[in-house]
Amino acid sequence: MNERKRDVAITMLSDKRLLSIEEFRAYAGLGENVARNVAERTGAVFRVGRRVLVDRVKFD
Repeated sequence: MNERKRDVAITMLSDKRLLSIEEFRAYAGLGENVARNVAERTGAVFRVGRRVLVDRVKFD
């Protein structure tokens, strides 16, 4: 049989500048509503169309 090998690069959250809300929740250990509120208050929200990203550097 043909076996396919996938080259998957795993990136640590601490290495990424922009995090999705799900990634930010895992990084900060917060629930969804609190994570969104904290991101808004710190000015770390970055929107691309409908996509909401959080700037990890501004949050830290």
